[in-house]
Amino acid sequence: MSKVKTDVLWALVIVFVLGVIIGYFIAVQVSQSPLQPSTRGILVPENNVLFLPDDAYYGNLTWYLDRANKSVYVVMYVVKYDTSQYNDPVNVILRKLVDLHKRGVNVKVVVDDETKNSYPETINYLVGNGVPVRLDESQGRTTHCKIVVIDDQYVFIGSHNWTESALKYNHETTLLVNSSELASQVEKYIESIWSSGRLIS
Repeated sequence: MSKVKTDVLWALVIVFVLGVIIGYFIAVQVSQSPLQPSTRGILVPENNVLFLPDDAYYGNLTWYLDRANKSVYVVMYVVKYDTSQYNDPVNVILRKLVDLHKRGVNVKVVVDDETKNSYPETINYLVGNGVPVRLDESQGRTTHCKIVVIDDQYVFIGSHNWTESALKYNHETTLLVNSSELASQVEKYIESIWSSGRLIS
C-alpha cells in the first residue's frame, strides 16, 4: 500500500474516532441537561410528583380533602352519586365537598353534560347542598378533564373519573403534583372553563 493511501486511511480513522468521541460528549450533555417545557408546558420541580395508580388515588384525594382549608376546584367528566350506597367512594368525596363548602372553603365543580344527563342525582345532591356547579360552555363540546386542585398547591390530574368503577376497580392513573406554580396555571385553565360555563337550571 502506498504511503499516500496509508495516510488517507489513518486520517479517516482519526476523523471517525474523533466523531465518536464528540458525539458521545454531546449525548452526555443533552441527557444531563434539565427538561425544557414546550411553550404550552409547565416544568415541574423534581420530587414533587406522586404517581397514583388505581385505588391509590382515592385514599390520597380524601386525605388532602380532609385537610383543605382554602379552596377546592374540580373539573370532572363523570361524577356518579349513588343514592343506594351511602359508603360508595364517590358519595364520600361529595359529602366532603359539601362539608368543605359549609365550612367556608371555596368549592367549585365543573362537570360535563354526560354527568347531568346520565347521573342527574349528582347535580341534585351538590346544588341542593349549595355547592356551586356549572356545566361546560356548550353541549357540543366535551369536557373530558379529570382535575382537582386543592389550596392553590396540590394538583390531581389524570384519568380517574369519580365513579365507583374508576375509584375501586379500573386500571387508572393520576399524578399528584405539589406545586403552587403548576396549581396557578391549572387554576387559570379551570377558571376559563368556569367563567364560560353554563349555570345549572
